[in-house]
Amino acid sequence: MTDEKIDTGSQNVSGYRKQTPEALSVVNRVKNFENRTAEFIRWYLGEGVPLDPRQLASARTHFEYAFYHLNRAVFQPADPIGDAISQRQNAGA
Repeated sequence: MTDEKIDTGSQNVSGYRKQTPEALSVVNRVKNFENRTAEFIRWYLGEGVPLDPRQLASARTHFEYAFYHLNRAVFQPADPIGDAISQRQNAGA
């Protein structure tokens, strides 16, 4: 497991609002939990229990989506495609 920290320094990530120290702390905790979840899955795979590879792949995908969306919930990136669609729909109303 790694305890690497996200450090944006003075740089901003394109398409994201400037992050507060609190937001960075939350995302770092989510990343830490993601690493611990990966450790658990590696342990589980080593137990020798027969596994359905399709279900395992599905579980992996869902974990990845969950952590991805938790981080996006904190960082709240811009949604230029969604904004463009909303603007077009509102213009036609």
